[in-house]
Amino acid sequence: MKRVCQLLCGVIALLLEALTKGAVLVMSPGPGKYVREMYSYFNPVTFGNANFPPLITAILTCAVLILGLIALKKRKAAIALIPVSVIAFAVSLLPLLYGIRYYSLIGAGISLALGLSAFFAIYAMVRKKPPQAAPNAPGWMPPPPPPPQRPQ
Repeated sequence: MKRVCQLLCGVIALLLEALTKGAVLVMSPGPGKYVREMYSYFNPVTFGNANFPPLITAILTCAVLILGLIALKKRKAAIALIPVSVIAFAVSLLPLLYGIRYYSLIGAGISLALGLSAFFAIYAMVRKKPPQAAPNAPGWMPPPPPPPQRPQ
């Protein structure tokens, strides 16, 4: 269930990244004037105009989804999934370093989905104690008797 939630959050992030209102570019047509243009996270225009985090986030999100699908079957992929998902979450927050005008509401949704994906990837790796066998179950043995005590 944890892996499915992790994959679902990754798919939500990918769908939000495909929208054309996610990545923000602030252009300056003249002195003191700013034009805010919105693009998809997969659009290389953002990368070409020195807004690197959106395209890197999109690539890392694809890597998180691929590793998440492989992690359903292999534990080693689950171990690799944790740092990739944490890095994807951190990179999704990097446009805030340029300023709040470079961040959008869709970008916040992407960061939230990637943060939840990282949380579920970490939470899925936490091992629980194996359940104790119930009495009268096959393979059940009574606990050993306490050691004898010496009289004083």
